[in-house]
Amino acid sequence: MSQDEFTRKAKEWDSNPERKRIADEFAAAVEKAIDFKAESEVLDFGCGTGLVGLRFGKRVKTLYALDTSAAMLDMLNAKTQNEDFGNVRVIPVALHEAGLRDNSLDAIFTSMAMHHVEDLPEVLGLMAKLLKKGGKLVIGELLPEDGSFHGDNVVPYNGFEPDELAAMVTNAGFSAVQHHKHGIYNKPDKEGVVHQYGTFVLVGQK
Repeated sequence: MSQDEFTRKAKEWDSNPERKRIADEFAAAVEKAIDFKAESEVLDFGCGTGLVGLRFGKRVKTLYALDTSAAMLDMLNAKTQNEDFGNVRVIPVALHEAGLRDNSLDAIFTSMAMHHVEDLPEVLGLMAKLLKKGGKLVIGELLPEDGSFHGDNVVPYNGFEPDELAAMVTNAGFSAVQHHKHGIYNKPDKEGVVHQYGTFVLVGQK
C-alpha cells in the first residue's frame, strides 16, 4: 500500500471494528509469547496508530513505535498525548535508519506489516541483531491470498506460506520458530463484497 493510501486511511483506521478485532486477537497472541517486564525494551514494527503496541506501553521501560507513515504516527502521537505514555519512543523511519543498538531489545512484535516489506530477509536480519539473546519475535500475518486484500494497491507479498516465512526467519538467525493458524480477516472489496482472508502467528527466538 502506498504512503498516500495510508495517509488517506489514517483518520478512520481505528474506527474499523474488524481491524480492532484483529488487533485484539494478535495482542492476545503477543501476550502469550512475550514476558513483558518493567525493565523490558520492545519494538512495535509497523506500529500504525498503536492499536497493538500501546496496550503494552505502560508495562515496559521503553516501547519503540516504528512506522514510515507520518499520518499513522500523527494518530499515535495524539493518543500518547492524551495519556501518560512518556516511555513511548516514536521512530518515523525505516528500521535500518532507526539508530537502535544491537542486542538492546527484549522483544519485537509486528502485525500485518511484513507483507509491505520489500527487503524482508534484510529486515529480519536486522531484527535478529537488535534482539538480546533469548529475545522474541512475534509476527502476525496473512496466509497466501490472491492479491485482492489490498485492492488496486500492489504490495511485495500477497501473504505468506507459513513454512516459507519460518525458513526466512530461521535463516535470519532465529531458533525455535513455530507458527499456527490464527483466524479470519473479513474485508469488503470496493463493491462491498466481503472476502475472508486467513491469518497466522509466527514466533521465533534469538
